[in-house]
Amino acid sequence: MKKRPAIVLGSVLILGLGVAAFAILAIPTRKAAAVSDPRQEPPIVRLATAARVTGSDRAFTGIIGARVQSNLGFRVPGKIVERLVNVGQQVKAGQPLMRIDDTDLRLSLTAKRNAVAVARAMVVQTEPDERRYASLLKDGWVPRQRYEQAKAAVDTAQAQLAAAEAEARVAENEAAYAVLLADADGTVVETLGEPGQVVSAGQPVVRIAKAGPREAVVALPETIRPSIGSVAEASVYGGDEHRYTAHLRQLSDSADAQTRTYEARYVLEGEAAGAPLGATVTIRLVNQASQPEVEVPLAAVLDDGQKTGVWILDSATSTVKFKPIKLVRVTSETAVVSGLNSGDPIVSLGAHLLQEGARVRTASESRSN
Repeated sequence: MKKRPAIVLGSVLILGLGVAAFAILAIPTRKAAAVSDPRQEPPIVRLATAARVTGSDRAFTGIIGARVQSNLGFRVPGKIVERLVNVGQQVKAGQPLMRIDDTDLRLSLTAKRNAVAVARAMVVQTEPDERRYASLLKDGWVPRQRYEQAKAAVDTAQAQLAAAEAEARVAENEAAYAVLLADADGTVVETLGEPGQVVSAGQPVVRIAKAGPREAVVALPETIRPSIGSVAEASVYGGDEHRYTAHLRQLSDSADAQTRTYEARYVLEGEAAGAPLGATVTIRLVNQASQPEVEVPLAAVLDDGQKTGVWILDSATSTVKFKPIKLVRVTSETAVVSGLNSGDPIVSLGAHLLQEGARVRTASESRSN
């Protein structure tokens, strides 16, 4: 009878030890359940702020050129025998520039003048015959047919004389074309022909920059299309570094086939308007962006082949939204873009892992947890 209490006490002790052991084993399980699965957490990204580009003026180097520049050539073919001007020389209208061999031209002129003499002799011979037959026809001594033949001979001779005289005048002009004359005041900027060279009619042999306003000629990239009349700043290399006002007069509508740039011509003011031809000039374009430009990390820019943009964070919902942008220019680490506002929070690290509307955590939030 005394053994029963001992058995009951042992059972109670065993049960208590089992409950304690279960409680000890259950503690790590509850702690593990409290730790979330990182694979199910929003991705961690790093943010950057779009910063407005200050001092974003663009500078382009070009040359001083004349507003009007002409390529001059002989109006007749021939062999150049003399070059009368040099590059950089100022010339006046009507001044001889080059001369070709005019031997053949003079011979042709002589032949045309002889043809005029022959035609004139035919007129002198046929006109008296026509008058004589007219008198005989009036008195009835010759038939009308004979008179008409004499009249036709006179008309033919007169027409041949007119044609011969016209050909002679053409030959005279061609002989005069043996000397190439400047068509206006200006400066010789290039000679394209030399003595001994045989040139065809119209082939350029001298390039003349005509006297008048000087302009700055620069090449602009495809991303910059200033409006006609827009103001820029011009400075001439080697001068006093003073910046002069320049106005855009002309912008090419077609790009250069090799450089893919567009030629722009700026009218210069002040002392820059008198700069020597060919001098180096720098054109600075101020505030040329049609939209505000901001600078972002290059890693934040995404391009899927169809559109270019960045991820912008909505701080209220911790979600991202894709914002299309336009690239203006890039450097080794940053990109200057338009289409964003200064201060926009953008994803700069981890952007390639995101989708539209995805929830994210910032790097600072991850460290605080």
